[in-house]
Parts: sequence; C-alpha cells; structure tokens
Amino acid sequence: MHTAPETPSSRQALWAMYTAVPAVVAGYPLLEALQACRRQAMAAEPGPGRAPFNRIAHSTRTWMHGDRDFNTPTVDLLYSNAWIDLRQGPVVLEIPARSRFFVVQLLDVHTENFFNLGTRNVPAGGARYALLPPGAPASLAPAGTQAVPCPSALVWLLGRVIVDGAMDLSAARAVQEGFVLHGTAVGSPFPCLGQWTDTGDAALDFFANLSRALQDFPPPAALRAPLEMLSGLLPPGASPSGLRPLVVDGLRGAWREAMALIEAHTHAASRAPWRFSTRLGRFGQDHMLRAATAWKGIGALAADEAIYAAADYDQHGDLLHGQHTFRIRFTDGGDLPADAFWSITLYGEDRFLPAVAPQRHALGSRSGLVKDADGSLSLHMGQRPPAGGPQSNWLPAPDAPFYLVLRLYHPQARLLEGRYAFPAVERLD
Repeated sequence: MHTAPETPSSRQALWAMYTAVPAVVAGYPLLEALQACRRQAMAAEPGPGRAPFNRIAHSTRTWMHGDRDFNTPTVDLLYSNAWIDLRQGPVVLEIPARSRFFVVQLLDVHTENFFNLGTRNVPAGGARYALLPPGAPASLAPAGTQAVPCPSALVWLLGRVIVDGAMDLSAARAVQEGFVLHGTAVGSPFPCLGQWTDTGDAALDFFANLSRALQDFPPPAALRAPLEMLSGLLPPGASPSGLRPLVVDGLRGAWREAMALIEAHTHAASRAPWRFSTRLGRFGQDHMLRAATAWKGIGALAADEAIYAAADYDQHGDLLHGQHTFRIRFTDGGDLPADAFWSITLYGEDRFLPAVAPQRHALGSRSGLVKDADGSLSLHMGQRPPAGGPQSNWLPAPDAPFYLVLRLYHPQARLLEGRYAFPAVERLD
C-alpha cells in the first residue's frame, strides 16, 4: 500500500513532478510487461510459463498460491506462455484443431490485446498464422499462413485452455501441445531488458528503465503525448542520476503520486459491490484504465472475449475481509450472461491466490454447484464453510483482506448493453 505522496517544495520540482505524473501512468504497463518478460523469458530457474524467446511454455497444472510470475491468474484454464521477438522477421504460430474452449491472446508490449485466436475464429481443423513485425508487408507471411500484423516487435502470447480438474489434465495438455511457434532463436534480448536497473530505489529505477524501454519501444500514437512530455526532462536512454537535484526531487514526487493514483483507481470510488469495463484490453487513450489493469490484472482479454467484474466491497461499502462470512445469491440460478462459461476467483490483497485450505480458489458454472430449494444459487466466502450448506458452494478465504473477480467468457449482449445486474456480496455476520 502506497502512502500519501510528499509534495516537492520548490516550483522547479513541482513542474517536474506534474510533467512526469502522466508519463508514470502511461509507462507503468510497459514496465510491468517487461518485468513479466524478464521473469519468464530470461529466468535462471524453470517455472510455469517460462521459456526462452520464441518458444512456448505450457503450464502442466493450474496455478496455485506460490505461482507469482504475473498477478491475478485464473485457475479454470491451463496457461501457455511465450514472449515473441520479431526483430528477425515473422514468427509462425500453429494452432491445432478445435476440441474444447481455448483462446490464444496476443498483446503488444504496452499490454494492448490487439488480436485473439480461439474457438470463434480458428477453423475447425486448425490453422497457421504469421506474426509480422511492425510495418512489415503481408507478403512476408509464408505460404499457407494468415498474416497477423503486430504493433510492437515484442509480443506476449498468453494461451488459455479449459480444464475440468485433475482427471481432465491430460486431455487439456494435449490441446496445449498443439500450440507451436516456428521462429528464429534470439541471440540477445532487447537492450532495455539486458540493462535492467534494480538498485532498490524504486522511483529512480522506474525512470531509468522507462527511459531505456522507450528507446527500444517508441510509444504508439495513443500513448505518445504523456510519454513525450517526459522527454523534456529525461530524454529516451538518459539516466535520471545525471539530472539536476530539483528535477530528481520532482521525479520522485511524480512516482509516488502516480503510484498512489494507480492503486486508488483499482478500487471503485463509489464502493459499488461490482465493477467492470468494456474497454479492458483495448484501452485506447484511457491511460489510467490501462495502468490500473496492469496493476491488478495484467494480460486482460478484450471485452468481446471476456468480461472481468471485480468486487472489493460488500453491500455496506466495506472492504471484504476473511474475518467475516459472505454470500452471493443469484436469483436466476446462475444463468449468467456468458456463452462459454463463468467463474468467480478469490484473491488476497497482494493480488495473488491466497494460501487457504482446501486449495479451492474459484467456483463457477463448471463446478457442480448445488442450487437452493427455491432454484436460486448461493455462493459463500469465509474461513469456514456455511453451517448446513453445501461445501461445494464455499470459497475458503484467508484471515485477511481479499477481493473477487468474476470472469465471463464470450459475454452476451445483455451484459455488454447493461441489461444484467450482478447481485451484491452480502456480509452475513
């Protein structure tokens, strides 16, 4: 949790701070993506989703409490993960024949979900796609492939395959194995990744890494204005350590102020029980939404593929905490507006899956839930299962703050058009 920012005292420092705050908000998703890239494509230790550039790593199990390469992971799907370097030319992505729900998400380095491949647009027998470097003509796509223009030379591929418990793992993994990349091996990473600064000075490290990252990845039109403002203080590639002390003071203030603003925007100002955006994944010029999403759910799918509704508050506007018990009651019996499936996942305040027993982190349309006698569907959250209620409908919560994310895959028009309302998270004690 970031404390209230300390305002620099001089006018020169204030000018630097006000100039740099928009750049921190606009640049934060870029650095979060690059941090994930470093953990996964340049890792010294193996782990779920880790592989060298231009190779896909398949998670062989659903993620758990100890998996921390990126925040707010789902547990309904198996991940396939790759970081694709297009500097040497096109990379071909092979997608297998359809046999179950999957989506292969492509994000640019600024976390824009520019293209998805899944059960709604991949031919039944599978297909091959040529991921093209920025500005490359479609004629560079090899014969037998469909050209996919990419907006940045570094692309994050995040595949998801549905899995129904341990007995279904082998079948889900067989689908994963059909996702294959054919591309040139990468000799050295982008310079900003190889020269990453991590001195422990969070503010100056941020600006040093952002300055180098903007050399490798010039901002797209939607992000150009706030990031170009920074160049008047800190040109791309320059080090903040060489700036005048008053400017450095202003940059420190900008980082503190911007990080506090981003964190604040991850919570609903109205303290509404649920909130979601149809602009997630394709943010345009909504820099704060892009930053808040990178903070709390990096790698979000675009709204035509999935809607993420988050709940931080109960019906009284109080933050959710495991010392209480809660209920979500769907009077429609769980007929939520999703053509594929839906699920609710519980996360700790650190934005990862909490350490709870049993290790059940999500409930949804594929969980074998038991309906109430009147046909409604009640889900419970707390440290203990509901007295007299079905344990299958219980999500164990830690003795700590938590929040919920309701995912709806292939959302229906009644949700996107505002014709469906989610029930409140009711505190029962």
